[in-house]
Amino acid sequence: MSSVTTREATRSGRVAAIPAPDHALQQEYLAEHVSKAFSGVTVLADLSLAFRPGEVHTLMGENGAGKSTLLKILSGIYRADSGQFSMDGTSVPLGSPRAALEQGVYLVPQEPSLLPHLSVAENLYLGISPKRGRGLRVLDWTQMWRGAEEVLPLVGLSVDVKTPVGTLTIAQQQLLECARALVRKSRVIFFDEPTSPLTSHEVERLFEVIGELKRQGYVLGFISHRMDEVLQISDRISVLRDGHLVGSVEGPGADPADLVHKMVGRAIDLGRRKETSHATDETVIEVSALSSPPAFSEVSFTVRRGEVLGFAGLVGSGRTEIAETMVNLRGRTTGTVTIDGTDLSSLPLHQIIDAGLVYLPEDRAKNGAFLDMTVTQNVSASVVNRLRSSKFGLLDLGREQRETAEMAQRLKVRAASLDLPIRSLSGGNQQRCLFGKALLTSPKAAVFDEPTRGVDAGAKEDLYEVIDGLAQEGLAVVVISSELEELVRLCDRVLAVYEGRIVGELTGQEISMANIGRLILGSADPEA
Repeated sequence: MSSVTTREATRSGRVAAIPAPDHALQQEYLAEHVSKAFSGVTVLADLSLAFRPGEVHTLMGENGAGKSTLLKILSGIYRADSGQFSMDGTSVPLGSPRAALEQGVYLVPQEPSLLPHLSVAENLYLGISPKRGRGLRVLDWTQMWRGAEEVLPLVGLSVDVKTPVGTLTIAQQQLLECARALVRKSRVIFFDEPTSPLTSHEVERLFEVIGELKRQGYVLGFISHRMDEVLQISDRISVLRDGHLVGSVEGPGADPADLVHKMVGRAIDLGRRKETSHATDETVIEVSALSSPPAFSEVSFTVRRGEVLGFAGLVGSGRTEIAETMVNLRGRTTGTVTIDGTDLSSLPLHQIIDAGLVYLPEDRAKNGAFLDMTVTQNVSASVVNRLRSSKFGLLDLGREQRETAEMAQRLKVRAASLDLPIRSLSGGNQQRCLFGKALLTSPKAAVFDEPTRGVDAGAKEDLYEVIDGLAQEGLAVVVISSELEELVRLCDRVLAVYEGRIVGELTGQEISMANIGRLILGSADPEA
């Protein structure tokens, strides 16, 4: 598959050379005058953009600006209401994902769309499995396993190809999605926030792959809400707002403040750090000698009323597993968790919520949202019993709608109707709804795992204000985040987790991206 073998590439840390695409584009993949509306709400309005071979063209914009919708149209998942599409000046049909694949177009989705009961290799080759024999051909397992073992190191994924995908972390699943593009004969590859669940090391490996694809003349589209990634990877950046193209700039040398201003229509201080602490001396959460081998062991910490405590660590360090064990989604071997003195050790999740602790999981599509249910049903899901009529035990629909609407307004949820399925909302608006579901319980404490994953700069600021507001109201808040600047922006204290242990604590002015980075890599004590 390459001049540098996968084994050599893995050993040296290099990315194996990827062959140029069959029938590579010589000019551009052009979308002209594209419009799209959902339930009467315009998502794209007369939008025209070109994606050229050998460059990374990044789309930026707030959640709901139309970025993902455009990529889904260009990859055949959605049909445009109007517009024309061409490659090298020739019109192309985009009636379905299969038709797009036949044109060599592949979309790496924001949320992994894999089959958990099938193996890594089977998911990788789903729909294009190699066959052997004549007549009644059968699956060639050996060739499929060998092919999977060749391609996985290209995206920095080191797992047994026979492993069921359901056992992989979300970061590993996202890398597998990226690898699927490489085993198909794609000449146009779109990446819809592929880095959101990845560590910095995994992002660098993915960017090496993208760089190799770029050198080989692939057409590449990219979406990310992480400004540093956008500036690092982009040759061209186009900003969308409310379905319109606001402007395009050259990637190298782009001004971050100008990009954000184009996105949200107002200036935002990207370097802001937490200014005021609302923490008191009163302990709300107390975790003592909590263990869940092999993920972590003997973890102890407290969170005070009004405090925001951050957890930093690489994916797989144990930070998410600590949160899951706190709410009994993962078994423990030792330790206790108390909220205002109430022991949660033997309580099921609904009673833990009743005791005052809510948990927002890392993977909203898998563990957070009921995708086929309405926005209203999702937001009210945690308080259904409270919303039942005391006389007949039936759900008070009027009260449910009122409380949901008030919470949606508070969190600035953008939806044509709260009666739409939540899957019809952008990722950021889905996340706002999950915040609303948590806050309707009137909690004493909250654990937010990657609270702004897949959320744009403007929406992040809104959610930061919500989290800071919760602390000001007296909640004890835990934030787990891969984004170091997010921890600097939000937290009164930061605990660093490395290989299942808390290896350091930062407070006040000690909290910086550099100091956090040293600790989560297992380095010595940070510089003061």
